[in-house]
Amino acid sequence: MNDLASTLVTSATAVVEFGSCAADFQRLSDAQVLEFTRAIADHKRRLGAFEAHAAAEVARRSRREFGHSGLAAREGFSSPEKMLESVTKTTGREAAQLVSLGKALDDASATQELLDTGVTEIAGEPLVLPWDAPIAAAVASGDLSVDCAGALRRGLGRPTEQVGIEALRELATRLVDEATTLSADHAYKTARLERDLIDLTGVKARQQELYERGGFRLYAKANGMYGFAGEADPESAAALSAALDPFTSPRRGGPRFVDPDEQRRAQAIVDDQRTTDRIALDALVELVRVGAGADPQKAQSRMRPLVKLVATEETIRTGIGFGVIENDQSPISPESVAADLCCGDSVELTVTVDGMPLNLGRTQRLYNQRQREALASRDGGCLWPDCHQPPAFTEAHHIRHWKRDHGATDIDDGVLLCRFHHLLLHNNHWEIRRFGREAVDGRRASGSGNGFWLVPPRAVDPEQVPIPLRSKSPVIRHLQRERTG
Repeated sequence: MNDLASTLVTSATAVVEFGSCAADFQRLSDAQVLEFTRAIADHKRRLGAFEAHAAAEVARRSRREFGHSGLAAREGFSSPEKMLESVTKTTGREAAQLVSLGKALDDASATQELLDTGVTEIAGEPLVLPWDAPIAAAVASGDLSVDCAGALRRGLGRPTEQVGIEALRELATRLVDEATTLSADHAYKTARLERDLIDLTGVKARQQELYERGGFRLYAKANGMYGFAGEADPESAAALSAALDPFTSPRRGGPRFVDPDEQRRAQAIVDDQRTTDRIALDALVELVRVGAGADPQKAQSRMRPLVKLVATEETIRTGIGFGVIENDQSPISPESVAADLCCGDSVELTVTVDGMPLNLGRTQRLYNQRQREALASRDGGCLWPDCHQPPAFTEAHHIRHWKRDHGATDIDDGVLLCRFHHLLLHNNHWEIRRFGREAVDGRRASGSGNGFWLVPPRAVDPEQVPIPLRSKSPVIRHLQRERTG
């Protein structure tokens, strides 16, 4: 039995060892349920390699040159994707992803076999591994799911003159290990961001591409309602979110408020009998009505939603580099940073070349709010591992507790955590410590990027091995990478 088949049998055996009916599963301990879930995920990853190979074989036997004698045509389908969609009962997108990934597996395998036999060129052209060979290899070994592999390939794009095959393959190799711990959605965003960071000159073009793909359509439905359809580019979405978040964030895990008036307002939203979606729609309609009746030449800036941009002082000064939209962390070009700041609807949160907050702009805020903005520019959102809540949905946590440790309200001793993880930390006795760059249990804190480490309680990890916390801000991560070379 070959390795691919034996690992599939092993993973299937690991799943069935947990039981075969609801009664068996209900008797499992909490730890066993987690292991059961992990075993299922492991088996699905290994089965994914078979799915991709099967899809590639269907596509190979249905090639256009075979005409109506091809496999898909003989079965009555116009394409291998249509056949797979019907046979596997998946969506068209999933079927197309399987075919594309299967071809990538075959191409990588065939190229590697030729290279192993000493073939270095074909028809005078050098023979090189495809850029996505590391992704194909991770699928073939069962380390990467089909969905995550598709997300990485979409996020990384294609080789260009600026980013050649070798550079893109090297980036894919680096991201494969990280992607094994991410969901498909976050794998895509990570890959897209990393592609932007190695090709800063292309940020403007990719930003324009997203802008041109955006659009909005309102249409009548047969049930008497009206539907919305469309997509928004990150800049447009940031403006919409900034306008709508105040109306709904208390329902969606937004930060808790200290000010009594803000507390009452938030509680009123929580107690509102309308659904969250209905509140959002009512808010959007009201904003449109107000906006439609306002003279753009006389509208005050305080009436407009404020979008916060994070950029380095050097980018603001020289126009070289990139910025990000605070709550989305999508890279935007220096030209967009300058234009958005010029129109007055945005404010910059500037950092030094070391990633430290430098200038919090000209907003009229209380000092505590300005500190939060400094933390937002440094942390980029909730610092908890694998949490992707944006800064607007976080709270400032004292790593040296206010009462217990007599901690000061100091940026160096503060981190951003979403409400869920903030409460989890206090209730379950996690700790966050700042070690600078010295060694922690034999590891250097340089991996954390900001010197903060998460220490689990003994109930979770008896050894209490510190977990490095990384900034979620692309600007900070890019600066750290440049500094470490």
